[in-house]
Amino acid sequence: MIKIKDKFRQLQKLNKKAFIAYVPFGFPHPSLSRDIFLTLRDSGVDIIEVGIPFSDPLADGPIIQQASNLALKNGANLPLFFDEFNKIKDTVDIPVAVMSYYNPIYRFGLKKFIKKIKEINIEALMLVDLPLEEAEEYKKSCAEAGIDTIFFITPTTSVERVKRIASLTEGFIYYISVTGITGPKNLQLQNLARKIREIKRITSTPVCVGFGIHTKKQVKSIGRFSDGVVVGSEIVKFIAENYKKKNFLKTLHKHIKTLIP
Repeated sequence: MIKIKDKFRQLQKLNKKAFIAYVPFGFPHPSLSRDIFLTLRDSGVDIIEVGIPFSDPLADGPIIQQASNLALKNGANLPLFFDEFNKIKDTVDIPVAVMSYYNPIYRFGLKKFIKKIKEINIEALMLVDLPLEEAEEYKKSCAEAGIDTIFFITPTTSVERVKRIASLTEGFIYYISVTGITGPKNLQLQNLARKIREIKRITSTPVCVGFGIHTKKQVKSIGRFSDGVVVGSEIVKFIAENYKKKNFLKTLHKHIKTLIP
């Protein structure tokens, strides 16, 4: 599997920006996850971001909260995630990053979790709610295993903190486009562009934008000043509305194509 930094180099040579697709593992059912991941790969997605379902997802809007709850109800858990992803680790030939809250990983065991994701070719890890001040052991354990650590920057992050986050981040910086939870938003592109340019003056690490992005027009516009775009709620919403229908994977493939410029 290609490393995230190599994927960005590859895209840069092609004058393209990364399209990153987010889906929670086990949604709508663990038995569908493998096919959904492979469909994302075949649809032209550059990086897959897999969410670990959690019962109290404070940063997620209603669409992803409902998806996580359904995944948990249908039996999604960490051992099943490791088992299912192990079956496709050699066929998903694009980088995969895991997004999680810290609680499930803490309960499983941080070092044990990092060892397991390394075994199934996961390239990066991002923890939504782990404070930077408490990330030393996490960062060290990931570095020892060769796992990229992706940290978040928000519109209210200070310049000094941006510098610190940039020094700890590998793979890409995840810029949260708006304050609040995930889901469709009215993005202020001019302000967003200014903030991304400020960050890029501080670091050469790629900066990707997520939260509130749900149209091809937004993806294209944000790609003009960032290194990539994360689309989550829009994809999850489409899956929720269509997974019981005939030819679901084919229609998912077509829908992803409509989001990529």
